[in-house]
Amino acid sequence: MTLSKLTCGVIYTDAFSDYLATIQDEQHEDHPQQILTLEYIRCASGPLKGKAWWQLHWMPVDAAPDFRRFQMGEVPVHISKTAQHGLRERCLDYQGGNVVVIP
Repeated sequence: MTLSKLTCGVIYTDAFSDYLATIQDEQHEDHPQQILTLEYIRCASGPLKGKAWWQLHWMPVDAAPDFRRFQMGEVPVHISKTAQHGLRERCLDYQGGNVVVIP
């Protein structure tokens, strides 16, 4: 397993970047002038403490600030401030058909 780390502190595996490349290849023609966006929320308190949710979606390239855009393998990805904070020093992996966040 090869690990890479973005300047914002998000760590990811080559399997995760391959997964992103697959999504990009399959969907980019349906989303011209858009960039993949990674969202992640992890509850720090309350009854859902420790629970986390993530999603990928597309947003207009012009709406994604340059300083929130990163290259994960061959794929440009926008990572929101909230997602950067929640994923800092955590590792994104793709195992058995699922995205896994490793603390």
